[in-house]
Amino acid sequence: MLNKINIPATHDLSHGLPSGQPNEGNPIYRSKWVAVALIIILGLRITSYFTLFPSSVAMTQIVKVGLRLTLTLISFLWLYKLKIKYNQYEVRYQNVLPFGLYLAYLTLGVLSLFWTSDVRFSMLQLFMIIEAMVFAWYYFQVLVFYNKLSNNHVPFSYAFGYATFWICLAFMVGLYFDPDTYYRQTHGGEVSRLGGYIINPNELGMLAVLGAVMVYIEGLRRKIDTMQILIWIACVAVLLLTQSRSSLGAFLMATGFTVLLSGNVKLIVSSIIGGILIMPILVREIVVKQGDMEEVMSMTGRLPFWTDLIHDGFIHRPILGYGFMRIAKHEKFDSIHAYAASMTHNTFIQVLINLGLVGAFIVLFQMITLSITISRHDDNYYRRLAAYMLIPLIINSLTEFGIFGESNYGVQFYQLLILFFVVTVEQKKAVPTIKNFKIKM
Repeated sequence: MLNKINIPATHDLSHGLPSGQPNEGNPIYRSKWVAVALIIILGLRITSYFTLFPSSVAMTQIVKVGLRLTLTLISFLWLYKLKIKYNQYEVRYQNVLPFGLYLAYLTLGVLSLFWTSDVRFSMLQLFMIIEAMVFAWYYFQVLVFYNKLSNNHVPFSYAFGYATFWICLAFMVGLYFDPDTYYRQTHGGEVSRLGGYIINPNELGMLAVLGAVMVYIEGLRRKIDTMQILIWIACVAVLLLTQSRSSLGAFLMATGFTVLLSGNVKLIVSSIIGGILIMPILVREIVVKQGDMEEVMSMTGRLPFWTDLIHDGFIHRPILGYGFMRIAKHEKFDSIHAYAASMTHNTFIQVLINLGLVGAFIVLFQMITLSITISRHDDNYYRRLAAYMLIPLIINSLTEFGIFGESNYGVQFYQLLILFFVVTVEQKKAVPTIKNFKIKM
């Protein structure tokens, strides 16, 4: 797909690209165009979850499906080409239990087609989430394979940070030229939130936080450059414009964690003082919108909705649920004390309702085994990367679609996170032959 560039260790074609972590040996294959391609593919994959044509549902669905399948096919063919050309290396798999339990969760979803309250909807969700898993499977192997050949030329945090930067930049440009499309009016038109008809503002806020934390990961890996600072600024600007309370909390938690990890006393003290000064503004403008404290305490009506969902929905199908991504017998669950909705706005309650106690236990064990795998893994980079990614992903999962909810890029990111600890590329061991043996007399 891309022309190979063989270079010696002293010839660096990666101007503006990460140099990677020190390791032994010379890079076998390093190309700035491969780095660009990896960023573009990831950026387009994220974009495929947006409503790109708000005025046409049919056009949006066609573009989404076509773009996703194309990117998956490109990743598959790219990996095939790498394996053929560099056949002295092979992909190996480890820590398969968390991945196996995730596949068990999807398998239960497939089986639920026999009892789901809406076969068509469940099948559509299964198709999209399984296709996302296939993309993650091939894309991440390409990334790891290339990084093995290039001495870690394009770490995941670098590719994700750049992909998020261009998306955030596109939203800010779109907001300037077409605010009616890119802004979503809430609270009687008194509050404007970036995301508009393109994407849920809370989901966009989560993406912005993930982009910002990638800069923190890069800072722990190497010296931060000007471009990384610009990525952070763009992500924080988008985060604030979304006015997402959950994403803001995730950002502050990740930032505070980073400051503490730095061990710099002056930075810690300055951050505390800065936080004290800016907190009243954040609370007034974002947390308590229009002074509505009751809305905050009820989590925008979610708490009474969850209460009704457990009391009036779960008890009727507690073991196997209503079917994959279904929470009621009819199109929506009609809450007595809140609103009517087709999803729970909480990924863990979503699993409990749509796949019952069986699905909930599978998900619980999957997350426990993944947490143990992360804590025991010997690669410090992936341990930190997973920890930083889980902060916004889990917080978002408490109030939105989440990592086990309806198809969204949070699901895609969690699938990639699982593969951090499954996929590895190693050089093949030489197989001894008869001519390699010598008989000593």
